Amino acid sequence: MKAQLSVITGDLVNSRHVDTAHYIAQLRHLLNKLQQENWLQHFDIFRGDAFQAECKPEHGLLLAVYLRVSLKAGNAEWDARIAVGLGSRNARRAGYGSAFLNSGNAMDQMTKSCKLALKIDNQRANAIVSDLLPMLDHTLSRLSQAEAHVMQARMFADSNAQVAKKLQKAASTVSATLKRAAYEETIRFVEAINRII
Repeated sequence: MKAQLSVITGDLVNSRHVDTAHYIAQLRHLLNKLQQENWLQHFDIFRGDAFQAECKPEHGLLLAVYLRVSLKAGNAEWDARIAVGLGSRNARRAGYGSAFLNSGNAMDQMTKSCKLALKIDNQRANAIVSDLLPMLDHTLSRLSQAEAHVMQARMFADSNAQVAKKLQKAASTVSATLKRAAYEETIRFVEAINRII
């Protein structure tokens, strides 16, 4: 059965060691923006620095990447551990179904060495994805704040030229920054994972 839903579960990294109020306000701003633009169907922030959001199955991993990039763009020390679960939704019980269970299980099983996880109802696909995600996590973890800022602007823009105009930077600067950030490789990686799942 094809997945009906992506559930993104996460928590902020080192939230007690930085400006927590500003950190959580930025997370709320990002989630609100994604919901207003119809990327997210619903979200909650709970226990202070934990969050959960629901979206279309094909958007879960992309939005997990976007959230991590956007947090880094706001502050070089900000990041999040994020687990994406794909699966079904129980129509009679809100917040229940395999998508929610997969997301929660992926979060619980996440290792300290990788801040990104994805789990679906297919165990064979899970094994492949769990071997590949550390590479994507490594790319996201090493982004500088400047790279993350340009990458965040590019993720939902139509072109590098549009980003250059928005950020008031030279097109060559935007292109060079995106190349250093491995933007194209990141997007291709997300698309490849979506083909697997």
